[in-house]
Amino acid sequence: MSSLLYYALPALSSYVMLSIFFLRRPRLLHTPWVSAFCPRLGAHRGGSGERLENTMEAMENAVAQRADLLELDCQLTRDGVVVVSHDKSLSRQSGVNRDVGSLDFEELPLYKEELEVYFSPGERVGCQRRAEPAGVGSQPQPPALFSPLGPTPSPRACSPPPQQSFSDPSSHNPSGHFAHGSDRHMVRLEDVFRSFPRMPISVEVKEQNEELIRKIAGLVRHYERDEITIWASEKSSVMKKCKAANPEMPTAFTISRGFWVLLLYYLGLLPFISIPERFLISFLPTIINRTYFPFSCSGLNQLAAVVSKWLIMRKSLIQHLEQRGVQVVFWCLNEESDFEVAFRLGATGVITDYPTALRRYLDNHGPPAPAS
Repeated sequence: MSSLLYYALPALSSYVMLSIFFLRRPRLLHTPWVSAFCPRLGAHRGGSGERLENTMEAMENAVAQRADLLELDCQLTRDGVVVVSHDKSLSRQSGVNRDVGSLDFEELPLYKEELEVYFSPGERVGCQRRAEPAGVGSQPQPPALFSPLGPTPSPRACSPPPQQSFSDPSSHNPSGHFAHGSDRHMVRLEDVFRSFPRMPISVEVKEQNEELIRKIAGLVRHYERDEITIWASEKSSVMKKCKAANPEMPTAFTISRGFWVLLLYYLGLLPFISIPERFLISFLPTIINRTYFPFSCSGLNQLAAVVSKWLIMRKSLIQHLEQRGVQVVFWCLNEESDFEVAFRLGATGVITDYPTALRRYLDNHGPPAPAS
C-alpha cells in the first residue's frame, strides 16, 4: 500500500496541477471558436413580456431595442410550413384544442388577446403561484424535468387567478403578468428570415421531426444565414439529426451534454476534451423558486436552487468556456439583479422576456466586469 501511495500521490498531484493550469489557459491546447456574433441581449420568444410571444410585432420591438439574438421555437403545420411556435398544442396560445401539425398554415387560429409571461416573480402555493407584489396573480408552472440547461416549461395544468396586466414596456414591472399586442398572428420562419436577414436567431427543435429539421436547414441555407442561426434542442438525439441536416450551423449544448461538461469540469478533464458546441444557453440558478419553478413541490425547488447554484455558478467554468470561444448565455432573466449576477459571472449575454429592460440596463450600466 505504501509503495502504491508513493507513486500515486505524485501522479495525482501532477494531474491536478496540470488540470488547473490548462483550465485557466485552455488556448494552449485548443484553438477557440470564432463566432460571427456576440449575443449580449437575447429576446425570449421574440420578447414575450412586451408583446405577444413569437409574433412579428414582438420581434420588431426586440430589434428596435437593438437585440443581438432572437430565441424562437419551431413547429410544422399539416401542409409543411415551418411556423414559429413554442407549443405543439394550440391550447395555451390560442384556446384551440388542436396541434399545430393538425392544421394547414392558413387555418391556424389567432393568439389569445393576452398571454402569460412564464418567468415572472412569484411564490408557489400548492397548485397556485402567488405573484408579487400582492394582488398580481400568475398562473402556476407545471412540474418539469430539472436539468443544468433548464427545460422549457410545458403548458399550464391549473387555472389562472385574476390578473393585473402591464402592456406598456416602458413602464415594465417584472412581477407576473399577461402580455398584450395588436399582432396576434402566428408567423412563418421564412418570414422572420426575410424580415431580419442579418439578425442572429436561435431555433429550438423539440421533437424528432425529420421533415421539420430538413426544412429549417433548407431555409437557413436558402437565406445564407448558416453562421448566424443556432441549432438548439434539449435532446441529443434531435441535435444529432439537426447537425446532420446542416453541419455549418453553430450548436448549443443539449441537456445531456450540459451534464457531461459539468462532470468533466469537476473531474478535472474538461481542459483536455474538445468541445464542438459554440453556445451554452443555461438557466441562471438564482431564478429557481423565484421566477422558475421546475418542480411542483416548494421543497424540491429550494433544493434545486441550492444544488444548481453550487454546481453551475462557477466563474472558472464560465471563463474557461469563454476562452475556448463557447459563449455562455443565461435565460430567462427579467430583473436587473439577475442581469447583474449573470454578467458578473462572466456570461456573454442574457436572454430576457423584456428587451427594453435589458437594453436600459446595458445602456445605463454596461456589463459589469466579472468579479475576481
